[in-house]
Amino acid sequence: IGLSLVRRRLELHDATSPYALAHTYSGVQATNGQIVCTYPSSVIGSSYYVVLQGRNAIQTWSANPVLMDCNTTYNFTTALSQAYGSNQTDVSGSGLFAIYNGDVNQDGVVDGLDFNDWETDNNAFAAGYITTDFNGDGIVDGLDFLIWEPNNNAFVGMVTP
Repeated sequence: IGLSLVRRRLELHDATSPYALAHTYSGVQATNGQIVCTYPSSVIGSSYYVVLQGRNAIQTWSANPVLMDCNTTYNFTTALSQAYGSNQTDVSGSGLFAIYNGDVNQDGVVDGLDFNDWETDNNAFAAGYITTDFNGDGIVDGLDFLIWEPNNNAFVGMVTP
């Protein structure tokens, strides 16, 4: 997760196969990691998978369906097991978890195709809120490569029910 405010999309998917998309919310993830969403009353009382994704993030699903009520919260950061298939990383070494990023083209895997986009922007000294800025500091540079490379080498990809 970057250092600045990040736009994320939060989706609710049905709890049973084929896990159809039930509702989408787009919002800004604050630096504390929170995204405050308001869903229609039609979701209250039903369970859904909570799915988080963003500009260069691997789509990450909640470990299990979540029962929705008026004040439902879901925190991916508290445990590896909060993500389906434990598909996230410990960013602090002491139990603060985050979703993987580096998936520039949003194909569900961090790989060489994403590197090509990063390299183009790196060579052009690109700056701003762009998908190849993995650490969220507003500049595409070698620090972003240091995030992409271990994710690529670990074959990081989307894990879904």
